[in-house]
Amino acid sequence: MEATTLSAGFRPLLKPGGYRFPRSCSQRNSSSLVRCHSKEASGGFIKPKPEGSIAITHRKLSFKTNVFEQARSVSGDCSYDDATAKTRSHVAEDKIGVLLLNLGGPETLNDVQPFLYNLFADPDIIRLPRPFQFLQGTIAKFISVVRAPKSKEGYAAIGGGSPLRKITDEQADAIRMALEAKNISANVYVGMRYWFPFTEEAVQQIKKDKITRLVVLPLYPQYSISTTGSSIRVLQDLFRKDPYLAGVPVAIIQSWYQRRGYVNSMADLIEKELQKFSDPNEVMIFFSAHGVPVSYVENAGDPYQKQMEECIDLIMDELKSRGVLNDHKLAYQSRVGPVQWLKPYTDEVLVDLGKKGVKSLLAVPVSFVSEHIETLEEIDMEYRELALESGVENWGRVPALGLTASFITDLADAVIESLPSAEAMVSEDSESSDVFSYIVKMFFGSILAFVLLLSPKMFHAFRNHLI
Repeated sequence: MEATTLSAGFRPLLKPGGYRFPRSCSQRNSSSLVRCHSKEASGGFIKPKPEGSIAITHRKLSFKTNVFEQARSVSGDCSYDDATAKTRSHVAEDKIGVLLLNLGGPETLNDVQPFLYNLFADPDIIRLPRPFQFLQGTIAKFISVVRAPKSKEGYAAIGGGSPLRKITDEQADAIRMALEAKNISANVYVGMRYWFPFTEEAVQQIKKDKITRLVVLPLYPQYSISTTGSSIRVLQDLFRKDPYLAGVPVAIIQSWYQRRGYVNSMADLIEKELQKFSDPNEVMIFFSAHGVPVSYVENAGDPYQKQMEECIDLIMDELKSRGVLNDHKLAYQSRVGPVQWLKPYTDEVLVDLGKKGVKSLLAVPVSFVSEHIETLEEIDMEYRELALESGVENWGRVPALGLTASFITDLADAVIESLPSAEAMVSEDSESSDVFSYIVKMFFGSILAFVLLLSPKMFHAFRNHLI
């Protein structure tokens, strides 16, 4: 499952020498890491409703991202021309890079188990209490082996592998060309979190190409600590450790579900698919989003759920402005494990809608911008079959945005608008603060260890062990 996102920690835990398989030159060169070269349409953000707005700031979330400065949101209050004018001055003197972030997916059935290992070895996916974090790799190995057979069946059903890399490469090319059309030359890179090309590979290429200004664009409309957050923390670690990269100005587009271009593109696709039903007005618009565990939202401050709800409101408001007044419903898919995930669950809602007499349903994969296993197998096969068994008679599905022209243009606009806000990543203060924090932890940790070792119980246990 490319997007099975489960919890919060850090660092990519990829099995050393195990699951980063070497690739041949032909494999490395086909469909890949960098999209080089890389010109004005109206972009901008829709102002969120006050009660639903979420300010994504480094302080409000439960993890540190002080290495990166958040890219400023460009709202309707700032004209596109102003943003473009500011951008021109940077373009003249900088070599611009754009890094697209995504989860990645197994390209062959043999890739499935190691891909799952990489996924579940990420502490952003499976959260373990600190004393048990040393078990992360062991648990990931167990889960990946157990889940691999079923996952292979899913990938086999959609052609033997995930199309996510191919589609993301095509999106990178399209964004590069859209930027060229706006007189912005940029190298566009693809960095995957759990499969080739890994984020680390993309970052090395960025350094090799001597990029001097970088825009990071996660291909997740809504922010979650388990998707955008996890990838950003990988970048954070990589940039902190490299003197050259630490000085490169970076702008991160944390979320973009509220951009007018995205909202309009989603509304366009929904409106088009509705017309394929014999009675469009009677169709239930069914938004299916990838779920996250409830603990992310309640305990870790993940804004994903509220951003998703606000996103649906914006899309439905746009549809209503066009005279589309259909009922709609939001549910969450892809839950795994025994923990509670965001509700309502997609499978349960489909059964309930069938019982209530809903006969026509249009599924909208709202958190996905590319076709992959969650859309092609989970929605198109599993959920469609369930809906029809439950009484739904007419089923349709809105395609993922993919290479939709208005969507690609809006992403290019978002890149241009964010360029002026790029700032150097690591300051001397943050570096010294990290060193000081490390020293303090080591000092108090040593004291605690010393006290425990000298305690009577520990002494007797140690003596008994020796005897």
